[in-house]
Amino acid sequence: MTDSSNTRQDNWTMRGESMTRIETFFAAACAFAVTMVVISVGSIPNSLADLMQATKQIPAFTASFAVITWIWHTHSVWSRRFGLEDTKTVVFSCLLILLVLIYMYPLRIMMQALFAVLSNGFLPSLIQLKSEWDVRFIFILFGLGFLLLSINFVALYWHGKRAQLMTALSDYEKYQANTEIIVWLSTAMMCITALLLSLFLPIPYIGWAGYSYFLLFPLLNGLTWHRSKKWQRCSAMHSAK
Repeated sequence: MTDSSNTRQDNWTMRGESMTRIETFFAAACAFAVTMVVISVGSIPNSLADLMQATKQIPAFTASFAVITWIWHTHSVWSRRFGLEDTKTVVFSCLLILLVLIYMYPLRIMMQALFAVLSNGFLPSLIQLKSEWDVRFIFILFGLGFLLLSINFVALYWHGKRAQLMTALSDYEKYQANTEIIVWLSTAMMCITALLLSLFLPIPYIGWAGYSYFLLFPLLNGLTWHRSKKWQRCSAMHSAK
């Protein structure tokens, strides 16, 4: 941590308080992706039996919606923190939009498969994976998308940290930007691990390639907690000098 004569500020100066055009575009793309996830479930139910069958897709849709909302919120927080709308921001954000639109269907398939397994088939998966290659392909496709998403957020925070901003980043903001980079690099490493499991696990155990993503919850929460405690310790030492 660098010394500073300025008073430490343990929060972000929101440099993008109003939505930029690229942030608006990204939000619209996420809304479209959510709409397509719903529409792709099938036709409008015309009987009670069809309606009951459609309700079984609610858990998979809810999980897909949560993931897309998380991606949107992460980009929104970045936009508010840095307020950038330069060429690199547009490129990285558009690549993120492309990833969301391409991977909304693999996301839905993975969530349907997850709930089908957890419910022992009560919650159905609309797409049947008939061969070993089909199973490996969908796991690899999902993992690759998540990996590229993670790399994209690393690039966004790296760019934000190095960009010429109207208000220079404080020590706290630089530290938190580095924390976000570490978090997303860790997510990328988890995705690589899941991809390797997808390639080499025997088919009866390939589900563990998907379950491995649940390790992200304790991993990322632990990293965030550790970095927060480290900042508090460093701040206390700096204040004592």
